[in-house]
Amino acid sequence: MPNWRRNTDLGDWAIVNVQTSQYSSRESLRCVVNLSLAPQPWLAWTEARQGPLPKSLGESYGLYRERLHPSGSPAGVYAWWEVNDPDDAPDVAADIQCQLEQVGWPTLERLLDRTAMVEQVRAGDLGFAKREFHGVFFARAEAVLLSDYGPSAELDEQLSYALEHVIDSQRAHAMEFDDWVRKRAASASS
Repeated sequence: MPNWRRNTDLGDWAIVNVQTSQYSSRESLRCVVNLSLAPQPWLAWTEARQGPLPKSLGESYGLYRERLHPSGSPAGVYAWWEVNDPDDAPDVAADIQCQLEQVGWPTLERLLDRTAMVEQVRAGDLGFAKREFHGVFFARAEAVLLSDYGPSAELDEQLSYALEHVIDSQRAHAMEFDDWVRKRAASASS
């Protein structure tokens, strides 16, 4: 299904799409709603590393990525909306709209504020990714966001953590990232 995308004046992207299950059929449709927030500094690093970005970004480009699930789904369980009969469709659509209004749009609107996005990283929760399992990733995420504010002790702290804790096979990539972020921060303070 097509994405809903919003590009802000800062160049941040909020992306929402409906993902259907590979196990859906003509008789039964299963789906979830994906939320994604891609801050401009994160996209700039992605472009520096991978080359030009597509004109239309998918949710996989987001730094923050999460899913919405049916109302009443148990916490921590990835439940899917299901349409098994045409009569189910209006109720599923209404619940998707409800989840977007109660959770989806407010989350994305909040994270479009750069300060709130930095706080979200510091809280250790980027949706699918949690700091307890991805410490280096979170240090890099915070560093890339802080790079827009110029050099700082906070930036140095995150970059140092990322370099000290990277696995040996990723050291060259980590050094490239460190150099890129430092140059970006230096240009931000000019």
